[in-house]
Amino acid sequence: MRGRGAGCAAVLLMVLTGCGDEGSTAETKPTRTPKPTTAPGADGHADADKVFTDAELKAALLPAKAIGKKARASEPTLGFFNQHRGGGDWGTCEPATKLLGELRRMQGASAGHTLRPLSGPVSDGDPYVSESLISMPAEQASRYLDLRRQLHDGCPVVTVDTEAAPVDEHHQAWRLPDMGDEAVLETLRYTGGDEYDGTPHYTVEMRVGGVLVLVDGGTDKDLTISSAAKAAERVRRELYKAS
Repeated sequence: MRGRGAGCAAVLLMVLTGCGDEGSTAETKPTRTPKPTTAPGADGHADADKVFTDAELKAALLPAKAIGKKARASEPTLGFFNQHRGGGDWGTCEPATKLLGELRRMQGASAGHTLRPLSGPVSDGDPYVSESLISMPAEQASRYLDLRRQLHDGCPVVTVDTEAAPVDEHHQAWRLPDMGDEAVLETLRYTGGDEYDGTPHYTVEMRVGGVLVLVDGGTDKDLTISSAAKAAERVRRELYKAS
């Protein structure tokens, strides 16, 4: 049977060290000031077809202080991206078969890590931000986002069998205006059984030039979007040298 963290999107190359949970109390979450919800892209300002190494991507990851004075970051994970990003079990949805096949053929260097606004030991339900950067030609990165939108539109509800009872996955995706060159906000909700109450988990998938910026903030929508905006700004500045 899936655990309580099953609602969190699977993280590229296992960079995610824990999942958010709605059960945390307000006292456990840090006070945050308003954060950016927009960020410029790189199209028209740089060579969008330039590809980067995993070491270059690592240097462009958000520093921990970007999400809080006491925040800390996990050790970055570098590798070669050659699989679609997770976010549920699409296996029982027929339209997903072809889309997933194309997504799995996409490749590129990658770097990722997890940021936690709170210091000290990690508890289930603590806020987190998982960030992954993937480099590929801009046209391919744009196609990746298009396939993700098609996947969500074609499979809005997927039923997954578990040992206890069937669970329904609810998938939605919206375009985010003024975020990078293209951006999608995805939500994943689980309903069914005694453990799943339909709480949404949020992921931003965005293109800045030819770099995919994937940011997952669990159940915290504001933290997810604001962190994605900061990540896009950093990619534009550090990798594309665009002011």
